[in-house]
Amino acid sequence: MILLSPGKLGDWVLLIVSFRAGKEHRDLRIENSQISEHTDTNGDSYLVYREDISKSNQGGLKSRKCKQKVVFAYENKENPERCIVKFYRDYISHCPEKKPKNAFYLKPLSKPTGQVWFAAMPVGINMLTATIARLCKEAGLKGFRSNHSLRATAATRLYEDGQDEQLISEITGHKSNAVREYKRTNTEMKRKANQTINSKPSEQKKPRSELQINSAPSTFQVDGNNINITLQVNFGNSK
Repeated sequence: MILLSPGKLGDWVLLIVSFRAGKEHRDLRIENSQISEHTDTNGDSYLVYREDISKSNQGGLKSRKCKQKVVFAYENKENPERCIVKFYRDYISHCPEKKPKNAFYLKPLSKPTGQVWFAAMPVGINMLTATIARLCKEAGLKGFRSNHSLRATAATRLYEDGQDEQLISEITGHKSNAVREYKRTNTEMKRKANQTINSKPSEQKKPRSELQINSAPSTFQVDGNNINITLQVNFGNSK
């Protein structure tokens, strides 16, 4: 079980929510929240994020075709220490009773008292934008990292796992054609691609499954005459 300080709990929530821009994080609310918790017919808990209508429909013909972004995130029973539902519950339970109406991320108290870990003051957009870069630097990761890096990594992992492109776009909240920009090739993918190019055409074909059914001769009598019938079916590899 990970024991988190107020500041680290806020960081974990932001890390797992994984919005692309700091403004998206800043636009989240606790009161009348875009995030809600539900339970499915199997008893599994999950969160649903519903984008504000005003954001998805900003006027014009293009906006009329834009659908409201709706993203589902299920609980992680295999690894509860990385469960988004658990962190969401913990975070909400440690927020003060009187909360800002237009904020989700609140400033952590340096000396929390009892159950309340956060002040009724929102975290600024600049700090929200810089959080991922700070966490990656603290973890010793080299190179430039941002909120965008999280979404790109998630999309790549889903691609590598063979998930459907439409499903990936629903999870990341992007249109199916836009989500392709987040697809990254790794060394293993490039190696397999080169193997396909360098191999002989005959080696690229996957062998057909072989089905062979043999039966011993069977004898039947028709009008007093014996008739032998042998059944043999053999689907082998095509030469």
